[in-house]
Amino acid sequence: LSPHAPHPMPATMAMLRGFASQLQRPVQALGALRSCATHLGPNCPAPEGAVRVGAGIGRMSNLVFERGEGSWVFTAGGEKYLDFSTGIGVLNLGHCHPRVKAAVHEQVDKIWHAQVNIAHHTPMLELTSKLQKAMPAESGLDSFVFVTTGSEAVEAAVKLARHATGKPNIIVFQGGYHGRTLLTMSMTTS
Repeated sequence: LSPHAPHPMPATMAMLRGFASQLQRPVQALGALRSCATHLGPNCPAPEGAVRVGAGIGRMSNLVFERGEGSWVFTAGGEKYLDFSTGIGVLNLGHCHPRVKAAVHEQVDKIWHAQVNIAHHTPMLELTSKLQKAMPAESGLDSFVFVTTGSEAVEAAVKLARHATGKPNIIVFQGGYHGRTLLTMSMTTS
């Protein structure tokens, strides 16, 4: 997708615009947001440098987010939006949750990247121990793999299933999304 191309889901965008217009009066009355009329949203012009960002990942808008707090994101221009996507589901505690920030800062002050194929590190071993205690007794589920993306998790699951069954094929659902690696893209039908 090009940042200049029309959005691939016009019905969704129309629904969101309708929802935003319904929210406009209560939001103005509460003073929580500026009038929706001042928000450029998906219609704002592309930021400088956007033409050099690869088109392999589509975008719903050209907004430039500068920071987030809880369920809200703020643009570089000071506009405030409720983040319905929450980082595509990975921000269950919201943006910049104080306890998460404190844990990140504590770890960054010790070591940034303790590569697991070189050596073990204490936080991973502690988490493995906690996860083991949560596993069903006698389940045989006693090993854990830590990955950084959903694509990696899907690929690990496919490898495990192929190893366990001895069968090479997998079943996917029409319209399902599995990731951006070569294997997961071959499983994605949308």
